[in-house]
Amino acid sequence: MAQQAKLVFYHIPADGDEADTPNAYPVLKPGGAPTVREVRAKFPVPGIYHFRFKMKWGDSTSSTVWMDVPNEDSQVPTYDGKIVAKVTRVSWEASPQAVAA
Repeated sequence: MAQQAKLVFYHIPADGDEADTPNAYPVLKPGGAPTVREVRAKFPVPGIYHFRFKMKWGDSTSSTVWMDVPNEDSQVPTYDGKIVAKVTRVSWEASPQAVAA
């Protein structure tokens, strides 16, 4: 099966990014939505980040939430067919050991 690029739209509020004008990067996936692990691995900004994904909640078209997905192997939620993430920097360091120290 040929890989298909899925765009991940994201903003980092602490950097002054606006949700209305997000950044984007591709994640290659053979089919379906990528996992949290795949989204995190391809994230283009150095450091350690926490990802929240936008999704609809309930029956109302205007009800949205930012969902934490703690299982790295879970597929990321989508919003109107797009992957939309709000990203929070945990550390500028690229190593998880830097957070534990």
